[in-house]
Amino acid sequence: MKTPKVVKGENIIKVLIKNGYEIKSSHVSLSNGKIHLTVVLSLTSISVFQKISRLTGIQKEEFYKL
Repeated sequence: MKTPKVVKGENIIKVLIKNGYEIKSSHVSLSNGKIHLTVVLSLTSISVFQKISRLTGIQKEEFYKL
């Protein structure tokens, strides 16, 4: 699958919530108890997205499915 140049923040949030993260505030901060992330709801650059994927251990392809 070709890597997109940007990923929608909403898609990142959906996958993170599905994997046990919780929304902590209106700023879309998510936490699973060990890792804390803040995701922008607009488009997220691929470099930031790749860092989120590495940090959480969630495969990039799971984000692309949405």
